[in-house]
Amino acid sequence: MESKQLQSELDTLIATQAGLMAIVASLMATHPQYERFQLHLTGLLEILLNGAAGVTFTETQRQQARDFVETLQQLRKAPPTDPLQSLLDL
Repeated sequence: MESKQLQSELDTLIATQAGLMAIVASLMATHPQYERFQLHLTGLLEILLNGAAGVTFTETQRQQARDFVETLQQLRKAPPTDPLQSLLDL
């Protein structure tokens, strides 16, 4: 594989990860059952990494996945918003 092609694919992966992190962060912060979501996420991560699906992961990959999820879990719950209020402000 050529260096330019490899760099292009790496750039795409990095951009995709950044976009997905923004989407997931928003979903987490606005989830109506924030605490339950956090608990479920922690449990699911451990099942994924230590179960059959995670058999092929290296220890470095497992740690990187944990670090990624823990970073997202530092998000605070978003304050409640009224979606109709923005229409009244028009």
